Amino acid sequence: MPRQLLVAIVVSTFLALMLSLVPSAGWQRTDVPTFQPSHPIQLSERNVLDLFTLMTPHYKMKRIKWENPSVYVDFVIKPGEKVNVSHVYHDFYQLTYELLTLTDNVGQVYFRLLEESDQPKESKLLIAIQTTGASSLAHPKPIAELEDVDSFVKNTFPVRIEPYFYERISP
Repeated sequence: MPRQLLVAIVVSTFLALMLSLVPSAGWQRTDVPTFQPSHPIQLSERNVLDLFTLMTPHYKMKRIKWENPSVYVDFVIKPGEKVNVSHVYHDFYQLTYELLTLTDNVGQVYFRLLEESDQPKESKLLIAIQTTGASSLAHPKPIAELEDVDSFVKNTFPVRIEPYFYERISP
């Protein structure tokens, strides 16, 4: 047993000595940082839908339209379905936060909640909210860090609520 240990030490020392003689000038050392900053997404017509797969909104998305630098998003509800205003504000803020932090070419977000009708041209507008550009969220916070999302959205963004909407609000 001691003889095998001695042989192992001698062989290890010999290998270490031989490896130290190998020239290292030809090897390029490339250190890759563990935490790299992510690069913002360049939003385009080809990848606009990919970004929305990350979201789980409360209401069904009907239409997404990209017109550089604006994104138009329509959500729909069925006739007779009750609407929770807090869910609308949360969906809008989460959508806006994702678009403004994950992309670098989105300037405005236009958000609408519509009541779906049998005829597409007769859908009723319930709520319309829009950003006024990246300046409205100069330092965006994740939704979990906001104390009152409803008040923040109402005080920061132009919100248009149709009178018909108040009949649809769930208590």
